[in-house]
Amino acid sequence: MPATTRPVALVVAAVVATVTGSALPARAEPPADAVRNQYFYTVTRGHQGAPENLREIAERFLGDPQRAGEILELNVGRVQPDGGRLTGLDDLKPGWRLVLPWDAVGAEVEHGPLPADAARPSKCRWSTAVPDAASWGQSLLTPSGAWTVADGSGVKVAIVGSGVDGSAPGLAGRVLAGTDVAGGTGRGDDSCTGSGTALAGIVAGDDGAAGRTFGVAPGAKVIPVKAGATKPAPALAATAIEVAASSGAGVLLVGATVDAANPQVSAAIKEAIAGDVVVVIPAAAAAPAVDGLLRVGAAGRDGRPSTSVAADLLAPGAEVATIGRAGTGPEYAAAFVAGTIALVRSAHPGMSAVQVTRRVLDTVAGGVVAPVAAVTTPAAVEPAAVAAPEPAPRSGLGTLGTVLIAVAIGLGVLVTMLLVAHLWRRRPAALSPPGRAG
Repeated sequence: MPATTRPVALVVAAVVATVTGSALPARAEPPADAVRNQYFYTVTRGHQGAPENLREIAERFLGDPQRAGEILELNVGRVQPDGGRLTGLDDLKPGWRLVLPWDAVGAEVEHGPLPADAARPSKCRWSTAVPDAASWGQSLLTPSGAWTVADGSGVKVAIVGSGVDGSAPGLAGRVLAGTDVAGGTGRGDDSCTGSGTALAGIVAGDDGAAGRTFGVAPGAKVIPVKAGATKPAPALAATAIEVAASSGAGVLLVGATVDAANPQVSAAIKEAIAGDVVVVIPAAAAAPAVDGLLRVGAAGRDGRPSTSVAADLLAPGAEVATIGRAGTGPEYAAAFVAGTIALVRSAHPGMSAVQVTRRVLDTVAGGVVAPVAAVTTPAAVEPAAVAAPEPAPRSGLGTLGTVLIAVAIGLGVLVTMLLVAHLWRRRPAALSPPGRAG
């Protein structure tokens, strides 16, 4: 369906800064169905005799070349039909398909799901059939109820662990390049091992079947920080957390292999929180309680914790649906909470990391995270402090009156003493003491 059949939206709401660091102009919020619908454009060999670039495309379809950063944000790192990836404003090749903002208008704008060849097949072997029974966690939390308010757009979720397969089914366009801290070089989005891809699926994945999704925040972007599929050394884990916290992420999900109780790792977590990043970890990681940190335990279908490990809250963590398989364990539960944090930060960008964590904890249902309530519950209004009554101002006239009264009393006493002395001298002789003359 050509985009010209849709009305042009008014530019009325603010959007976040792009990966280029430049602020974007304000624009309207997308309609509720924008999460499920995509508008895209296929790059040609040139336009009006010149090679195409994102600024020209933004001006043609959005009416503003300054919105090129929005197009870059929607497409950076996504695998194109020829296997390439967009990395800059001028890095375009014919045949590439660019996802456009929901209010793009033009005869060349296409509407609907991206063609299958827009994503390179994954080199990993992932099962595309996820048992319906495994989606009980998504059915319990129903995060889609929050998407009319926020779907995670504008929020990046860094995942520290084994890395993520950015080409896996359900993750196309949702995973950024990330980095490989363990190897020192390379990307974090090309991993076939470990649980990172499954965690990314719970955070932001889409199975593409009949419009279903198993991602809590499908509008969020995932930043994979590879620290290794096995337990990383504390120094490496701390470095990975520091890199993730400095990547622009608003949420940091730490994998179960990281020893969060280690002093180096704990210090890196506290530093990330001080930088306004919400940190989410599996309760099994044994981190001490800190404001801005959420320790998540796994709950079964009955809503009860599957282990006795101390946790701040629970989330589905027993045979839950994700990419390629059903997952069990507290790290899968932590992914549900990380997705919820992405929703809250998308809906309430002015909240600090500590405020977000407290909001999520205040809205749990039976100890289990509640994405819709976390997003939609009105913020509690702190009662105004009752000011102590100020003492009544002391009148200068009252003070003077007090002084005059004291002076009058003193004068009265003095006059009385003088009068008594005068009368004593004039007393009759008969009253004089014996032996003395009058």
